[in-house]
Amino acid sequence: MLPGKGSSLSPSNLESFLQSYKADTQLQEIQEPVRAELDEVEALIHRFFESDIHLIRGISRQLLGVMGKKFRPTLLLLVSHVGAPRRDDALFGAAVIELIHTATLIHDDTIDRSALRRGLPTINALYNDLVATILGDYIYTKAFNELLERNLPQVVPVVARTTYRMSIGEMLQLQQKHDLNVTAEEYFQLVDEKTASLMAASTEVGALLAGLGDERVLRYRRFGQALGRAYQVTDDLFDFLGSPDVIGKGVQSDLAEGTFTLPLIHALAHAPAKERSRLRDLAVSKDLQADDWRTLLKILETSGAIAHCREQACALAEEALAAIEEEPASPWKKALERAVAYAVQRIH
Repeated sequence: MLPGKGSSLSPSNLESFLQSYKADTQLQEIQEPVRAELDEVEALIHRFFESDIHLIRGISRQLLGVMGKKFRPTLLLLVSHVGAPRRDDALFGAAVIELIHTATLIHDDTIDRSALRRGLPTINALYNDLVATILGDYIYTKAFNELLERNLPQVVPVVARTTYRMSIGEMLQLQQKHDLNVTAEEYFQLVDEKTASLMAASTEVGALLAGLGDERVLRYRRFGQALGRAYQVTDDLFDFLGSPDVIGKGVQSDLAEGTFTLPLIHALAHAPAKERSRLRDLAVSKDLQADDWRTLLKILETSGAIAHCREQACALAEEALAAIEEEPASPWKKALERAVAYAVQRIH
């Protein structure tokens, strides 16, 4: 079922929630309660790449320069504080989650032949596809090895399930490349496997390490799943409308790579026949000019695709908030609510 379908939740219900925070809510503000811990997580990640192998040390210097904003480790640490975790285990779990995310980005850049990430050369561009692929595999397998050595039996099944699902997502993405007949249901299946599964794992592992009961662990897993969906819909809309400074990657890149996301999928299903034909031509063009891009954006607007994606993201944000509604008030819960605002207010 598509998000929001059959639900009383609506984007308008989110308005008062978003207004309760400054319009320019930044990730740094959300991370403030766990800032010192995130610094320790970064130190753990640096130690992860200590090796006698010169190539690994050399690559790691480049890799550590292009690592992400640590949104997923932030979620894990915030959730962990809801209970009473062993601090070292929470830090370790956050490092593992970020490393798995990093391995996925390396594989994505290799598959998409991306030359830049966050303004710096990607591993595949700086070295080659073979090195990048092996590095991604190295990170995955070392993360699992260290999980086993640390003896966190409650975490290993979650990470194993998640990495499996993410590999399914990679295959689905390859299958959907250059396919203009991809449906919204197929799009969300890909999002669930590739993106939302890791965000759900972040919040689930945080809850497990906090020692929460089964019911509360499930709540936080559902929270992460809905948040991951909202986050991805936002990113996909931003690929058409946004700034690379906000989403951390180049915009207007999905079409060039043959990746057709929700804005285009909705427009192709709802635009008038003449505009739909024009949109299909633009979507597969290898050389979109500025006028072509303006035409494409106009069709997305007039077909209702942009409004639809905003509605979907907001409905998913409502779903995430509802998942933890019964959780007691705390600074950690407030920060998690702010994370929901951060995920969607960039398009609101």
